[in-house]
Amino acid sequence: MASRLAEYRSLLSHIKQLGYDFRTMAEFAEAAGRDGASGRRTCLLRNDVDSDPAGAARMFACDREAGVRATYYFRLATVDPPLMQEIVRHGGEVGYHFEEIASVAKRLGLRSRKQIDAGLDLMRREFRDNVFRFRARSGVMPRTVASHGDFANRRIGVPNHYLLTRTLIDDLGIVADAYDPRIHAELEARYTDRPPPEWWRPQNPVIGLAQAPRTVSILVHPRQWTCAPALNLRLAAERLWEEGAWRWNDIMASRRQREL
Repeated sequence: MASRLAEYRSLLSHIKQLGYDFRTMAEFAEAAGRDGASGRRTCLLRNDVDSDPAGAARMFACDREAGVRATYYFRLATVDPPLMQEIVRHGGEVGYHFEEIASVAKRLGLRSRKQIDAGLDLMRREFRDNVFRFRARSGVMPRTVASHGDFANRRIGVPNHYLLTRTLIDDLGIVADAYDPRIHAELEARYTDRPPPEWWRPQNPVIGLAQAPRTVSILVHPRQWTCAPALNLRLAAERLWEEGAWRWNDIMASRRQREL
């Protein structure tokens, strides 16, 4: 897929022309319920760096050029300290894109919600440890977090944010999870980029913003906007291997059960 950064720049310009202020996730969460009556149009721009820090850097360059601020969520696998610190220096936010339920489920062969419930203490300990690992590697302590969506979560039917408790995030000094009801209650419109040919869900925000929602969230991923064929091929191969390993383990477990 060719680069779509020109389209991304055009989208940012359009949002600014409509008079929207750009807030980070932490700012938006802290203001939730306090200044909703101010009447100011607000855009919550979120970038989930699932796989391509170099692509995220190109999108951040577009943000800077447009004079907008966004919240970038990095997995441990995509931590890029220079980029992350640059985002923070220019008024953006860097958060932790966590996935402990999926990673523990794949490591231990968990397949059901009941098994996930039994392992939540372990997952919460790993989440706590990984928040500090994130800080040590990046030099940035996350103020908000957002759960990553892995195929394992979809197979089991349990999202990664299932592990969160208010006590856990308060102990870590985290303001909010990106899926906090306080945040979503304040949003009048939400848009998420999608792979082709769908491109957006529920629709292109340029169309939706014609309705003038007061608060809007736009979620993007570098993979949908930048051209990185070698990386995408490697990721596709890794995904096929993981899916194959998952199915093979299920087959072997079923065979062992029949032999008992």
